[in-house]
Amino acid sequence: MNLISILLALAVEFFYKPVSDLRRFDWFDRYHETLYHKLEGQPLRDGPVGVILLIGLVALAVWIVLAALGALTGLLAFLFGLVVLIFTLGPRDLDADVQPVLDALERDDPEAAMLCARQLGDETEITAESTAELVQQVRDRILVEANTRMFGVLFWFLILGPIGAVLFRLSCHVRQQASVTDEYRNASRDLYQILAWIPARLTVLCYALAGNFVDTLSRWQSPKDLWEQDSDTFLIVSGNGAIQGEYTGSDDEAAINIAPAQHALALVKRALVVWVVLLALLTLMGLIF
Repeated sequence: MNLISILLALAVEFFYKPVSDLRRFDWFDRYHETLYHKLEGQPLRDGPVGVILLIGLVALAVWIVLAALGALTGLLAFLFGLVVLIFTLGPRDLDADVQPVLDALERDDPEAAMLCARQLGDETEITAESTAELVQQVRDRILVEANTRMFGVLFWFLILGPIGAVLFRLSCHVRQQASVTDEYRNASRDLYQILAWIPARLTVLCYALAGNFVDTLSRWQSPKDLWEQDSDTFLIVSGNGAIQGEYTGSDDEAAINIAPAQHALALVKRALVVWVVLLALLTLMGLIF
């Protein structure tokens, strides 16, 4: 059933683009702000307990609805889980976010490209001072955002069902909350790092299988990188290895070379195919249901 849910969710993701407009988290922002301020003065609010409490209550609500629907009929529980999975992907389409950046670069409009690039993720992470640097940062964000928007959600859906997908999506979302203390923000980032750790390693495996396997491994300084390196850095380093050799620099120094970003986007699509094929094989072998 997990394979069917994932295939249906990916079909919606790729063939019904307006689905991105339906993924609104205003309700969570209002809920989070209200409950966070109500807990002011509580000693555990600005730490891991506070973060887990605020996210966990939403996951608990999802579990209650899922259990109630499951008690009525398995079909309703399946459909609810599918809706949750579709809602927790993204929330925006990566290809749709990247294309305006590439279009702006091709028409030699770096200011527009910079504005569009800052929609890819945390805008503070796009600080390029040249067009070439901007292309490199966009390439790197693509490699990271693929895990945040797609692979991480799919992994936790496989492990914990709709509850896992909700936990991962909200862990990504809550770390960007503005009106919180530094301690709370650090705890939310720690939770994201924990939940992103395993899917990031599996995504790197898919990058290697879908790209240049040897060059992927050659980018690691030692085998310890597999478990010691920060997940986002690991995705960037390994992803760049996977597309190494697929593009070359332009002989015209004045020309804008967007090939690195294009190849990163292509790698992500190939890696998703690898991910689905591996999932199908594991399902046929009876290792995943």
